[in-house]
Amino acid sequence: MGSRSKNSIVGWAAMVLGIATAATPVWLATTAAGTGLTLGLGALTVVYAMWSLLARNPTKDHWALSVIGLMLFISPWVGGFAAEGAGWVAWTTGLLLALLAGTAYVSDEAGNIAETARVEELVAYRLRQIRQRESADRVDGSGRAA
Repeated sequence: MGSRSKNSIVGWAAMVLGIATAATPVWLATTAAGTGLTLGLGALTVVYAMWSLLARNPTKDHWALSVIGLMLFISPWVGGFAAEGAGWVAWTTGLLLALLAGTAYVSDEAGNIAETARVEELVAYRLRQIRQRESADRVDGSGRAA
């Protein structure tokens, strides 16, 4: 499986988890803190999931998603809604998100994705420069192509 398809799987799975978490207050009664934390962290998950899908180098986005997953996992205790259904949703989605994104981050680092993306961008830049020089060399002094 290529890095693009793995990134796509991680991104879409994080997107689904984020939407489910953000929608928690709609289908489960919870406290104001529970509503705010699940809605806010779910929306943040969706934003970072979109960024990871669009990024050439999703390593930083995977790191951020794993941190959000850990924050989501501890939020029921911090927010005081551990005894409610929203607490179970936060624990489940937070743990799944932390494991999924954490695994993707470790895989990205082991595969040196950041360095590979940097080198590919550098090569593309240098090729554009060479092509521009070649096209400038073909133009004679009168401004017309030779």
